[in-house]
Amino acid sequence: MNFKMQNFKTWTLLMFAVLAIGFTSCTKEDVSLVDIENFSDDSINSMQRGVVGKNHCLEFIFPVTIAFVDETTASVESYEDLHETITDWFEANDVEKTRENKPDLVFPIQVVNQEGEIVDVASAEMLKELKSECPRNGRGKGGERGKGFKCFSLVFPISATIAGETSTFADHDTFKAAIRAYKEEAGRDAERPELVYPVTVEYEDGTQVSVASQEEMIALKEDCKES
Repeated sequence: MNFKMQNFKTWTLLMFAVLAIGFTSCTKEDVSLVDIENFSDDSINSMQRGVVGKNHCLEFIFPVTIAFVDETTASVESYEDLHETITDWFEANDVEKTRENKPDLVFPIQVVNQEGEIVDVASAEMLKELKSECPRNGRGKGGERGKGFKCFSLVFPISATIAGETSTFADHDTFKAAIRAYKEEAGRDAERPELVYPVTVEYEDGTQVSVASQEEMIALKEDCKES
């Protein structure tokens, strides 16, 4: 009986040891994933601060392209897609999660400014100059993934007036190409393209809203500051 009891105790201890090892392993993996996701969120916050600033003066026009430290690039359609892309890349690559290794925006990008104008941004220096034009009394903030990274995005197709001529663009690629061609022809001081209203915007939860005028667009952006 003592022998059987001793065996039982031995097997019990072994079982607990195996479970403990498994639990420790899972915990380390979970912690690692959380660490990567937090780093992804921090990377997005850095990009957001670099573009929209504290006042939500500017909004990305997606998709945007990001570049990693190994010089690979990825095109992303939304902030949620951006989070997943950064998380997946750092899970797949043994790269230290430091400020120097955060992904960067690939220029040119397009943004919508406080007045609802479409602005082509050719470089980080031009973006800094554009941000300096933003009002300084806003109280917009970042936030958790999917809640504060971006208030809304434009839904294509859209129509825009470029150099006095109105055209409809089915997607961002054709729109970007038209802006680039216009900028190359007209120069840096060229008149900014303007959205033709109504336009449709989409929030992070998938809700779509029709915006009837530039004034309504400004009001929506003001709401972003308060949210």
